[in-house]
Amino acid sequence: MKLCFKFMVMLAVFIFGFTVHENIWANVLAGQLKITNPDTSEFDGDFTDGSGALLLFYLNDTASAVTVDIINAQTSISVFQIDAGSMSRGLNGVEWDGTGVQGGGEFVFSVTAEQPNASTTEWTVFYDSGDIDIFTRGVAIVKDQSDPNFGLIFTANDGGPLGTGINIYNSDGSKHDPFLVAADVGDGGTITYGPDAPLFAILDWQGRVWVTLKDAGQIMRINRDYSAQVVIDGLTFPKGLYVEGEGEDFTVYVAADRQILRANVGTDDTFPVGSMELIADFSTFYPHQIILDDDGALYTSLRTSNDLGSDGKGIRKYNISGSLPVTDNDAIWFLHEDRTFIANDLLLDHGSDPNSALDDLLYYVIRADANNDQDGIWRVSDIHSFFPDTVRIVTEDKLYGSDENVNTRATIDFDAAGNIVLTENANEHIFFCSPPGQGVTNSFTTTSPDTFTAAPTTGIDPSAASLANSYRLDANYPNPFNPSTTIKYHLAKSGYTTLKIFNTLGKEVRTLLEKQQTSGEYSIAWDGKDNRGSAVASGIYILELRSGQYQQSRRMTLLK
Repeated sequence: MKLCFKFMVMLAVFIFGFTVHENIWANVLAGQLKITNPDTSEFDGDFTDGSGALLLFYLNDTASAVTVDIINAQTSISVFQIDAGSMSRGLNGVEWDGTGVQGGGEFVFSVTAEQPNASTTEWTVFYDSGDIDIFTRGVAIVKDQSDPNFGLIFTANDGGPLGTGINIYNSDGSKHDPFLVAADVGDGGTITYGPDAPLFAILDWQGRVWVTLKDAGQIMRINRDYSAQVVIDGLTFPKGLYVEGEGEDFTVYVAADRQILRANVGTDDTFPVGSMELIADFSTFYPHQIILDDDGALYTSLRTSNDLGSDGKGIRKYNISGSLPVTDNDAIWFLHEDRTFIANDLLLDHGSDPNSALDDLLYYVIRADANNDQDGIWRVSDIHSFFPDTVRIVTEDKLYGSDENVNTRATIDFDAAGNIVLTENANEHIFFCSPPGQGVTNSFTTTSPDTFTAAPTTGIDPSAASLANSYRLDANYPNPFNPSTTIKYHLAKSGYTTLKIFNTLGKEVRTLLEKQQTSGEYSIAWDGKDNRGSAVASGIYILELRSGQYQQSRRMTLLK
């Protein structure tokens, strides 16, 4: 009866279908925001001496327009805005004389980067590092804007000119300082990785990097100070790794030999391997990489052996909410190797609703055989279909301009704007690949992770103060709210006006208004739904009003 019910449910999905969308993201973004004195020393908070401040950030790509806002940390109101114009990929700085903080207090700053969409239909490769001698086995990108490391790219590297350990790249793909951390003893470090490199880097809720050591049989955590902690030891050929939860709910999943195991590690520094729960036990293939969707379903890429260069055996989806362990024949669906070739890393776009997999999208990177040109990045067209199809979104031609192999150890991750970063160590390149855009331009707003204190100053720009007083964005009411809230604002003069809602990662959730408006008072309601009409999850959202040259933002809290 159970199998019949599952079949009928999946058959209904196949017949009636779900509408599958390419989740719309941005492309260009600013990372690693930091305020300093003009000489890049630690910011002293003093504008009375006329020295001003320097607002630093990295852009992952060229921006046609960059806007910097100084925001009161208590009210979330923008007190001054700087039009920085166009800027190039890399490290950028904007000078600020303290205008807008005459009364002093606590502030943050935000950077909104904008550029024309390269395409509204196709993925675009917009950065190629060239041959940089990477021996990469895993990639993980900091997507939490409250983390000072926001935008940094962490890669697990296996020797070569770049050393064995964790290599760190800036948001633009340049080498971070420090670059090689948690280094092997052979590269001047203090860690003995054994005969293999760290594999499948992934970040936890505190921004710590977790890796597996296949031949040593370990799961290792790289702490914020780049010291290492072996959390789980005694595993058999651990490879793929997935983590979820925070604090006492922190859980680790690992593919080890023919099994997938789960450990509720919590805040412990060690966890006995004998206490791990057996989630899956296979007899005919070896799980390689693993990932879970928002409904808790498990996906695994499969290989013919534990060897990292072994042939592929497809991708399968399993329901792990019932009787465990699942086995070979319990898959909800499967994609054979003639459609996935040698699939390595898996990547999930969780969509706008973290509590439902209906808007989730599964991506994977593959190597095809020598006589096949199917290498690249692929996506499962509908993870909910009983017979899912696949589509290639990034081809070898987009990467190299010709038929080139992708390594069986190639790995992928999203940055905060939704670009896929591919570490491809057959030809030893790093690529940034942007999704198709929507409309003419795309933009992303990043807010600095730390507040800074500004001493009272009399250096006020009267025109800027007048502008801030003439326009007004009131606090939404009620706040917190459920399910809807009312937003009121005042425009000093006519102008093209937008009212948008973003999540705390800077991703647009809803456009409430986008049109020309005359001066006056306005009121609009938000029903707690995104642009596709789906209810958003509980949490903090950023309300942004723009009209002419004026911009202001506020925080809103949805509680369910």
